[in-house]
Amino acid sequence: MTRLVYAFLSASAFCGAAMTAEAQSQPVAWSPGYAGACGECDLSGKNLTGWTLTGGNYASARLEYAFMRGVQAGNANFENAEATSADMRGAILTSARFSGATMADARLQGVQATGTDFRSANVRGANFQAALLVGANFASADLTGARLEQADLSGANLTGAWLNESVITGAVFNGANMTGAQLVNADIAGASFRDVRFIDADLTGVTGAEAAEFSGACVSLSTLLPETLALPLCGASTSPAPATIASK
Repeated sequence: MTRLVYAFLSASAFCGAAMTAEAQSQPVAWSPGYAGACGECDLSGKNLTGWTLTGGNYASARLEYAFMRGVQAGNANFENAEATSADMRGAILTSARFSGATMADARLQGVQATGTDFRSANVRGANFQAALLVGANFASADLTGARLEQADLSGANLTGAWLNESVITGAVFNGANMTGAQLVNADIAGASFRDVRFIDADLTGVTGAEAAEFSGACVSLSTLLPETLALPLCGASTSPAPATIASK
């Protein structure tokens, strides 16, 4: 009897180990949860597709080239994380914190990031196509060369943000704070800037301005505009400011 029980337990342990090994050799197809602390841990290149990271702490974690499609990461902390070229397409990042993070060339198409904090983040060349970024905080963030086609940044904070050479065609910036924002040589065709205050902003060299919406938008005397665009001074009448004042 003793030998029989031992044989059964040994077989069970072997089967369990085999199943674990098999699972570990496959791409992550389930949705494990890990909402604990993993600050400064190295997840570079790991497949976290579909994981639940809600509320987790990943401050200063290494996530370069990580596969994070569809992750649930609302309220998670990714401050100062290294996430260059990470694939976060379709991720839920609502109210997550990415301040100071490096996310250059990251794939963020279709993410839901309402109220997310990207302050001072490096998102150069990142792809935010069709992303939901309502009320997101991009203050002092570097979005140079980023793609934001059809993204919704209504009410977002873009104070001092760099969007030079970015592609923001069809994007919505209604009511956004763009004080000191840099949009040099950006493609803004079809974008909507309703009620945006471009105080001290630089829009020189933008293309597609004639096809963008600027209803209710205004500028300051220090704002730089292309010669083809004239906007009223904030606090003044609604008539466009003369090109000699608004364009530099």
